[in-house]
Amino acid sequence: MPDRRRGAGEARSELIPLVRLPVGRSARLHGRDLVQGEACLLAAMGLVEGCRLVVRASGDPCIVEVRSTRIGLARRLAERILVRVEPESAP
Repeated sequence: MPDRRRGAGEARSELIPLVRLPVGRSARLHGRDLVQGEACLLAAMGLVEGCRLVVRASGDPCIVEVRSTRIGLARRLAERILVRVEPESAP
């Protein structure tokens, strides 16, 4: 059933693991399935709930840009980070 609070044609994006986000696409961090130490370390680097990130390189490491800083994440870690893809902007 569609979300009636959104305008016609505006689809709600799904949550996907960070490793599935294509290079160059942006998303908002939605959730992490991490142990406390991993979560604290990522938060210290700016990877917090709701932050905007852009994938700059996929693979191992997965490189993301957060607030103009690039961070390399092990693939096994990026697999446990959920993001909500942002709509592509018009050229």
